[in-house]
Amino acid sequence: MHTLSKRIASTFTLESGPLSTLRSSLVGVCALMVCLSAGTADANCQTFLAPYFNWAAQGASKYVGFTYVSMQGDSRASYVKHTYQNAGSLHYVSATGNLDTRFGASIGYVPVLYSDRYVSGQPFAVSLPDSSDVVVTPTGTVSFISNTWGVTGYLTNPVCLNNVMYGWGPAIGASPTPALYVFQFEKMSDPT
Repeated sequence: MHTLSKRIASTFTLESGPLSTLRSSLVGVCALMVCLSAGTADANCQTFLAPYFNWAAQGASKYVGFTYVSMQGDSRASYVKHTYQNAGSLHYVSATGNLDTRFGASIGYVPVLYSDRYVSGQPFAVSLPDSSDVVVTPTGTVSFISNTWGVTGYLTNPVCLNNVMYGWGPAIGASPTPALYVFQFEKMSDPT
């Protein structure tokens, strides 16, 4: 059994009886579905992403800004909004054909804010971000590179609908379950 499936199933086996067995079975089936479908993008994602790739491929003055949020079952959430040309936006990299925040000397300029980091009682502390990068392929694979923690995670089974891309991705912290991520993209260009 996949490690994620084991961790999810073990979380819900505290009680015994028919309701507990049903709950454990449903969680196991859902975890298995997530594991089997990992990495497969919805067919609409390629069509959804094409205008952003075409836009950014026009040159260095054209790039793609993005916003993403995540939420998971233990109430932790993350937030990113990046629309800056020189640091953190998605640029077309002709060598790979991907949209990538890592270009030139701009690596790790995507600050990720978290709901469990507080300053003066306010969550999503701007002074306590993680440093990360994001890579998007034309087929809809999304990679999250945490420069703070030295790990890479992926959006699994993304779906593109109603001008957003969403799917399951890396958990925030030590949560045994993945987080749901929602992305919004926008075409940007240098001011003239």
